[in-house]
Amino acid sequence: MKRKLLKAAMPVISPANQIVIRNYYKDEKMLSELHARKVLLLAPHVDDETIGAGGTLMKHAKEGAETHVAFLTDGSGSFTKGEKEALVSARKKEAEKVQELLGLTSIDFYDAKDGQLTSDEPTRAWVRKKIESIQPEVIYAPVFVDCHPDHITTAQLVRDVVDEIQGYSPVIRLYEINTLLPKEEINCIVDISDFVSRKKQTIDVFQSQTIDFDGFLALQHWKTHLLGDHKVEAVETFLELSHEELKNRFDRLDGRYKYSDHFKQANKEATLLYAMFKNLKFKEKVYEESRS
Repeated sequence: MKRKLLKAAMPVISPANQIVIRNYYKDEKMLSELHARKVLLLAPHVDDETIGAGGTLMKHAKEGAETHVAFLTDGSGSFTKGEKEALVSARKKEAEKVQELLGLTSIDFYDAKDGQLTSDEPTRAWVRKKIESIQPEVIYAPVFVDCHPDHITTAQLVRDVVDEIQGYSPVIRLYEINTLLPKEEINCIVDISDFVSRKKQTIDVFQSQTIDFDGFLALQHWKTHLLGDHKVEAVETFLELSHEELKNRFDRLDGRYKYSDHFKQANKEATLLYAMFKNLKFKEKVYEESRS
C-alpha cells in the first residue's frame, strides 16, 4: 500500500525533488580528470560498484586503464541456507554481466558473509595480495560514514592494508552508496554523460535485489549543478583523499557513531529528500569531526 501511494504521488514528488536537490547542490566546482593506468574498486556487495562508480569505471576503461573490481561479501543477506546459496550464485552471475557491461579488466570474490565483513588478518591478507598484484594508482572504496557496516569496513580495509604496504601511496576515492556526502566534502566530480545509458543497463542487471535504484539514477543528473555553468548531463561524485588523510579521518570517528540510527538510504527517489536532509547538520558535524 505504501509503495502504491508513493508511486501515485511521484508526479508531485519528482518535480519538488528536482528543484530542492538542484538548489542544494548549486555550486561552482570543477570537473576532475582521471589519468590512471590501473584502478581497483573494492565493493562490499555486487551492485555497489555500479551505484557508486559505474560511469567512472567505464570512463577509466575508455581511456585505456585497467579496471579491477573486488567483491568482498557474498551478498547473501538474511536468508535461509537454501535461499542464500541461490542468491550468492545469482549475484555472481550478475557480477559477470557487470564485468561485460562496464568493460572491467577483472573481477574477484572474497565471499565474506554479508553483514559480517571485518578487517581481520585473513581479509587484509586477501586485499593486500590483490593490491600488490595490481598496483593500482587509484583505489575506490565506500565513504566511511555510511548506514551499512560492510561499507564502513571496506573503507577501513583500505586504511589498514595500504598502511601495511611500505612506500605505496595511491589516490583514494570514496564513493557514495547508502549515505550521501555533504556537498562540502565532494572534491572529485567525474563527467559520466557518455555512459548514462550503459549505467542504467547495468543497474537493470540486478534482478536479485529488491530495492529501488531510481534515487541513485536521479542524483547523477541533479548533482550536475555542482558545476555551475558546465553543460554536463550526469556526474559521479567522490571524496578524494591521500592514504594519510583517510587514516586520520577514519581513526577520529572509528566506532563513535551508529550511522543507521541517524541516516536513511538514498536509493528511492520518492523518499530522496528525506534521505538527503535527515540529520544533515549532524552528518556535517561528523565529517567536521573527522577533519579536526
